[in-house]
Amino acid sequence: MAFPVEELWVNRKVVKVILRGVKDKPGIAAEVFEKLASQGINIELIVSGPSSKGRSDIAFLVLESQLFRIQDMENDLMESTDAMGIGYDPKVALLVFYGSKEISKTPGVASKIFNILAEAGVNIEMVSTSIDSISIVIREELVDRAVMVLSDMLGLSVEEAY
Repeated sequence: MAFPVEELWVNRKVVKVILRGVKDKPGIAAEVFEKLASQGINIELIVSGPSSKGRSDIAFLVLESQLFRIQDMENDLMESTDAMGIGYDPKVALLVFYGSKEISKTPGVASKIFNILAEAGVNIEMVSTSIDSISIVIREELVDRAVMVLSDMLGLSVEEAY
């Protein structure tokens, strides 16, 4: 069977936001993302970590152009979630691997991508998967290296966002 990933989409204009130590209870994520949506903020990727001692981190990506809106509502987000902190990292990029629904049915797709990146010295900071895509966040300065090795090794077409 052919490798089920056909395209790599790259977005260098994102910022990682981490709400640290959010109370782990039903409705917190809904509240956070309802507040963001009410301000017209679109979320590119969401990853939530495991809970420890009743608290968890919620990390998400937004476009650089929307960061000021989050900063304007930072105190409200912190207070409503009882978060222990909030952090921003503008030096990241989002890579999304698209293909058929076979991505989720083919063992080893993620490991192959991860191994190629590891051999190129590219660390993965966040990862999320769906039926037909794998999304990863890496350091912005490593995007060109990552794209080069991934397109060489996997024969992917690459599309840059914006």
